[in-house]
Amino acid sequence: MKINRHLTLDFSLLILLILFGTYLALTSGYGSDEDTLPMIGVFQGILKNGIVMSSRFTGYPVPELGIGFLAHNFGSWATNLATFSFFIAGIIFFYLALNRNIIFQNCVTFLLLCLTSPILFFDNIEPIDYSWAFLFFSMGLFCLKKKFFEFSVLFFGLCIGTRINFTPFILASIYLFDYGQHITLKRKTGLFLCSFIIGGLFYLTIWYQNHFGLEWLTSARPVNQGLFGLLSRFTYKTILAIGPIFFIFVIGLFLKKRNYLKKFENFNLVAFIILLNLLIFIYIPAEMSYLQPMLICLFFFLNKVFSKKVIYILIFINLFSWFIDISFLKINY
Repeated sequence: MKINRHLTLDFSLLILLILFGTYLALTSGYGSDEDTLPMIGVFQGILKNGIVMSSRFTGYPVPELGIGFLAHNFGSWATNLATFSFFIAGIIFFYLALNRNIIFQNCVTFLLLCLTSPILFFDNIEPIDYSWAFLFFSMGLFCLKKKFFEFSVLFFGLCIGTRINFTPFILASIYLFDYGQHITLKRKTGLFLCSFIIGGLFYLTIWYQNHFGLEWLTSARPVNQGLFGLLSRFTYKTILAIGPIFFIFVIGLFLKKRNYLKKFENFNLVAFIILLNLLIFIYIPAEMSYLQPMLICLFFFLNKVFSKKVIYILIFINLFSWFIDISFLKINY
């Protein structure tokens, strides 16, 4: 009865968060992300003038078409709701893919950790492409688990076509995933090459427009302050993304549980995704939403390692940060 009572409370909080997120998605317009309008502009340019352009440096063809289509035909509520729905679905598929034994209550607490994170929750109620990429990535992982290799290649290709910086995550996933049986290196290499080629097809147009050059594979890095500036931005924004109080709490807990972590299936994969995401963020420490895969993987570990009592404390700390903004540095631009 005690477990059932806890599950009821967990599920009730989860439903409230989803309803609140849905309400915000339906009423918040196009949000404040500076990439939203350029993505919609790409779709409208193709539709009205037959002109193909890129919303940013590399371009993100799948969300440019998907978000543009929803915005053009239905408006902001549809784009926001799709983004928020993809975010939740991506978390669920990620949990299902990386666990052999599915425990409903553990899935619910994992969702609660993710949905109470301010970065994950509020950034995914407006039309951005992170949740689109993570959904395709998680569905690819789920298909690997089920041995649906052709579908995994398709979803990984869509993921690359959504955000090309997910390519390292896909590479790590194919080679490090615990398939439950022996998969040859040759087969894994074939899976990655097929995924990479399918994803690369989305970028043919911009490749042609750049005369077969690769100059478009770039980004607006904040390098005006040199290496010190990059490392400072990386450190400060990473702590803010996790949450200063949450960060201190987690560091202490991990020091106590570090030897226990390695016992879990797919530990190497999840740890490598965190590492890769942090390395990418060191290279371009711009928007904190770049750290979404790292945050989801971190919460996955926490949900695996710690008791429900500790998880509830972490959920409370996340919710507390919704109302109290702890910015421990004053930044002058």
